[in-house]
Amino acid sequence: MEKATASGAAQAEKDLLARVYLNRKGVVARASFDSPVYQGDKGILAGQPARAALSVPSRIFGFCGGSHQLAAAMALEHAWGAELPPNALLIRSVAQAAEILQNTSRWFYTTFAPGLANPAFAGNALFDSATRRFTAFKGESFRPGIMSCTHPMALYALFAGQWPHSNFIVPGGVATSVQAKELTRAFSLLDQYCREWLEPAWLGCSLERYLEIRDWGGLMAWLNEKEEHFNSDLGLFIRVGLEYGLDELGKVSPPLLSYGAFCNKKGYFAVTPENYLKAVQVPGAYFDGAALLPFDHEWLAESLKNNKEAHRFGYREEAAEVGPIARMLILDKDAQRQNGKQPHLFSGIYGQKQASVFTRVWARMHEACVLVNMMRVWLSKLELGAPCRSEVRERDGWGLGLTEAPRGALAHFAELEGGKIRNYTILQPTMLNLQGGEGTGKTSPLANALKGTGIKDLNNPVEVGMIARSFDACLVCNVELYKNRSGKEIGKARV
Repeated sequence: MEKATASGAAQAEKDLLARVYLNRKGVVARASFDSPVYQGDKGILAGQPARAALSVPSRIFGFCGGSHQLAAAMALEHAWGAELPPNALLIRSVAQAAEILQNTSRWFYTTFAPGLANPAFAGNALFDSATRRFTAFKGESFRPGIMSCTHPMALYALFAGQWPHSNFIVPGGVATSVQAKELTRAFSLLDQYCREWLEPAWLGCSLERYLEIRDWGGLMAWLNEKEEHFNSDLGLFIRVGLEYGLDELGKVSPPLLSYGAFCNKKGYFAVTPENYLKAVQVPGAYFDGAALLPFDHEWLAESLKNNKEAHRFGYREEAAEVGPIARMLILDKDAQRQNGKQPHLFSGIYGQKQASVFTRVWARMHEACVLVNMMRVWLSKLELGAPCRSEVRERDGWGLGLTEAPRGALAHFAELEGGKIRNYTILQPTMLNLQGGEGTGKTSPLANALKGTGIKDLNNPVEVGMIARSFDACLVCNVELYKNRSGKEIGKARV
């Protein structure tokens, strides 16, 4: 995305630069990351009408434009004291989940899985199987995996219009209505997604059977229960991941953070961070490694109001990891706390494997299974003919919009004056994972995951690529390798 200026064109987005420092044994001693990713800090929105926040950021962040439009709308709604009707909340949740679903399979088959066919893994017994199945463009699963995302994209378009640059989320609700024909089509698209890819190709079983699994032992039993499970894309990923050692690669026990997502409320909803955190079905919380703690939205608002580099301070000066791994673990931990049930599937496996390349990838794919059932419930609660939008009155003030993009916790902060934007800050998940905590001397989540990793081939640092892709930084990564003590450059690669 480029912004025209008087002197020419200035880039809003550039590639990620990773500087990785190795000790004498070729092990990562430390790493740092540079990226001028747009944070609302380039003057693009300053002086623009307040509603420009709905369109400009969503176009800069095209792959998750719906999430950014949602966060922007909620920031304006908070500032303007808006109330949303129930149908609007449900439609927003369905669309947001659809965006995550289409992103999930697209990311796995285009960004992560082709790395399993990297020549660096050629000595492994399952390398040929991984190559046949997951090679980009030519792999047996590549096209079916990519095509699977067309169903959630079509579902998104039913309510929102063309993805990714739709404008259906507006302050006060959504610019659409619920028609019987659309609702029937939405259920049909979800069924197609399950019937044509999720169950036969990814799981090799019914969604219900998969969600019966509760722990690591149960997952291994499921894997060997039937040939369909063993040879499914999930089954192959599990077997390849364990053989390649991905469950040990990038392994850490980080604090985890989620802002929460999918607001589902029966009555009208006054948009404030407090109300939002009470209403979301995927909870907003901070997991310190031992217990869930409430998310401090007031601290976040003050940080965004006063600091353009808020992303470098992480969360309350801690380097908290964000993403599907945080959403899924916090969802399970909250359910256990609320009803005292036995561990759910994700928390059971996280307890065994902690955060690693394997767990991050599996969390993202597992989330797709969880969201399908949630979406069916939300669709069933939509009311034909009920209002989907409330009128709002614009006024000066500030607002904080919280949500979860596919890659993790996302916040938009707006200060409005005279009907225009005076200050606008975006705190996006990529930067929290890349640089969170650096402002207080902490090691960022991605740098922490890289630390201690051995690099076998300086010309093909596949280990760095696999760890970075498990976080899904949404940027092409240029890696520069240095000797830790002397600072001498010893290699370059693009991963």
